[in-house]
Amino acid sequence: MHTLQLQVDDSVFEKFMGLLDLLPKEKISVLERHNIHDISIDEAKQKVQKALNNISSDQGISLDEAFNKVLQS
Repeated sequence: MHTLQLQVDDSVFEKFMGLLDLLPKEKISVLERHNIHDISIDEAKQKVQKALNNISSDQGISLDEAFNKVLQS
C-alpha cells in the first residue's frame, strides 16, 4: 500500500473526489485534513528539547503562546 499527501485546489476538489469515488472502496481510503501542521516525531522531539534547553528557572510563557511558537517554527 502507498500513502500520498495531496493539496487540491478548492476549484477542482469536488471533481477530484468524484474521481476517487470511481475506485473500489476496499482499495482506497481518504483521510481529509484542513490546514493541519504535520511534523515528524523527530521534529517534535527537537522542538521540545530546544524549548527545555531554553527554559530559565524564573521565566516562562503561557501554554497557548508556547504552542503557537512550536507550530510556527
